Amino acid sequence: MVQRFGRKASGSAVTFSRRAAVCVQAVLAAASLIAALGLFLSRASAEDARGEARQACKADYSRLCAGTMPGGGRVRKCLSDNYGGLSAACKTALDTHPPK
Repeated sequence: MVQRFGRKASGSAVTFSRRAAVCVQAVLAAASLIAALGLFLSRASAEDARGEARQACKADYSRLCAGTMPGGGRVRKCLSDNYGGLSAACKTALDTHPPK
C-alpha cells in the first residue's frame, strides 16, 4: 500500500511505502518527545537554581529588603543595591545565577 505526502515541483505526487511512512512518523514522534523532555529539564534546572538562590538569600532578604514587594525583579534589585551587606552565600548565589 502506498500513501501520498505532498507534491513534487513537477506536480506529481510523492509516495512512500506504508513501512517508510510509519518509520517517518516514529522518528518525528521520538524527536518531539526528546524536544519536550529537554525543555522540561531545562526549566526544572532553572527552577532549582532559583530555589537555591532564594534559600541562600532568605536571611538577607528579611534583613535588608523586607519591605520590597516580590515580582518584576524588585527583590533582586534590592539585594544588588545592598550587595556589600549580603552574606557570602547570597553573593555567590547572585553571581552564579544572573537575572533572566
